[in-house]
Amino acid sequence: MPFSCTRYRWFKVALFSGALLLAGCAGSQRVAAPVVVDRSAAELVELFEETEPSSKVLPSTAPVEQQFVPFAEDFSELPDRAFSPLATLNASVEVYHWDVIVGGAVGNAVTGVVDFRLKRPVAVAVQGDYIYIVDAGLEAVLRYDQRDDRISSVLDLRAAVSGEVADIYVTADHGFYITDTDGGRVLRYDQDGRLKQVFSNHFNLTKPVAVNVLESGDLVVADGYFDHILQFSSDGELLATYGGRGEGAAQFINMTSMSIGPDGFYAGARVGRRVQVLSLQGDYNYSFEEGRVIFPAAIVVDRNNRGYVADLMDNEIKVFDRGRMVGIIGGSGSGTGRFMRITDMWLDERFLYIVDSLNGRIQVARLVPEGFPGAATAR
Repeated sequence: MPFSCTRYRWFKVALFSGALLLAGCAGSQRVAAPVVVDRSAAELVELFEETEPSSKVLPSTAPVEQQFVPFAEDFSELPDRAFSPLATLNASVEVYHWDVIVGGAVGNAVTGVVDFRLKRPVAVAVQGDYIYIVDAGLEAVLRYDQRDDRISSVLDLRAAVSGEVADIYVTADHGFYITDTDGGRVLRYDQDGRLKQVFSNHFNLTKPVAVNVLESGDLVVADGYFDHILQFSSDGELLATYGGRGEGAAQFINMTSMSIGPDGFYAGARVGRRVQVLSLQGDYNYSFEEGRVIFPAAIVVDRNNRGYVADLMDNEIKVFDRGRMVGIIGGSGSGTGRFMRITDMWLDERFLYIVDSLNGRIQVARLVPEGFPGAATAR
């Protein structure tokens, strides 16, 4: 029988009524949700109130031929094919597993457990089982516990800094330093988020873009305005500056990043020699291979002097062995092992933590251990 106009009108009425009923059920479910009352949960509810809940760990979306075997502590049991690199990797740079963190759980059995997701992370640091994340979208420093997949708010940044934080560094006692980049300061907090110290120098520090701590306890800061590295004593006294503005050796134009490794300071800039290595006394050592990196947004270096440089221009992590490029990790995209605006990295032994900012997540690359099949031997 033909579908008449009268029947069509009744069909629309029935469909609309069903939609109202479903909406009412959904609304009732939201009202009946448990109220979060503990301190960290309450803070995060306020911070995340505009963010939809989602799962905490995303499944791998890489093509089948690029999938990795699950993590195993006993590497002797892994087959040789477990160390097959991604197609974008040089044969000497290999990743055998990716973890993706997009949020964590808040609350407890009494108050109710709620899942929240990151919004726009910009910086990361790791100490033990804890990942410290600066989220510019939420304006907070968050602490993610890898053991139980829980997240808490450590510091509300809205009253702490003038603009966005560019970098964070965490110490062994879980205290942390953050750059108040627009405010021209570095702030030190204890593990509970209480301000303990302010590092500033009006004549030499205007735009801190990276922060690190030497074995002596001295603080080192890269300044993107004066284009030099400052060294402060633990009590805040300025001890020395290294580098300066220019296009020559140990000179920079628009410094963007800095790390510490076996050969000293590894500093990145947008103009001139993109990545240079200075000794801890400020002397020029060498430059990374020219033409490989355009915008070095973050640098980390392992104990074997292998440097990982995140290039903001193409969302790739360029890997260098004592300045010579040996491979590439990643590229643009939203799948596992792909990135949209890498803003920071942290290297903890064989775990490379990568801030995938516009995808709203932290990706963790588990690098191939040395001495196992397919692993590159460091020289």
